Amino acid sequence: MDIKLIPENQVSNTNDYTNFKVIIIGDSGVGKSSIISRACKNKFEENYQATVGFEFLLLYYIVNDAKIKLQIWDTCGQEMYRSLVQGFYRNTSLAILVYDISNKSSYDNLDNWLKDIRTRLDPEVPIIIVGNKYDLENERKILLKDAQEFSKNNRTKFFTECSAKTAYNIENIFLEAAKFLYTVSKESGKDKASNKLKIGNNEQLPKNKKCC
Repeated sequence: MDIKLIPENQVSNTNDYTNFKVIIIGDSGVGKSSIISRACKNKFEENYQATVGFEFLLLYYIVNDAKIKLQIWDTCGQEMYRSLVQGFYRNTSLAILVYDISNKSSYDNLDNWLKDIRTRLDPEVPIIIVGNKYDLENERKILLKDAQEFSKNNRTKFFTECSAKTAYNIENIFLEAAKFLYTVSKESGKDKASNKLKIGNNEQLPKNKKCC
């Protein structure tokens, strides 16, 4: 499969691209916003503020003959905002579930997040599991083989570890996401996300949050 990331400043007409909504979820502090910032802006901030509400950034790809836009939505992980997150799943084409390899509770909570995903999304929506903060390998609490087995047992489409801080494996996460969505749309004979994807007023987000 031929896939190429297109820098945003080289995209002449965004309407030529098919929209796919991708959500990134997981506990607060696992690095969801940092992953998005690294992927979309190649930036990492040591000091962060937890995301409040939601925000999104964009990635553009050409996959074989198709132009694909990933609209990547960051969600707040704090329990107090869980009710907002629950209404946030609609129109999702792919979900990325993140935990911190140095934080066992963030890994233990994957079961709850998966339950949320599978209760609220179409069962065919692909799920990717990502273990962030590979740069903290010396503080690892979750063995790689255990996480791989968890991903396999829960029938997720892809698993990897990454580091938003060093950029390790970040690009690969979204390349895999774009390839999955291309394949799904081709196999189904229709786009899982509409070219006319619309975001309601209640989903318009501030774009200047600090990374988490």
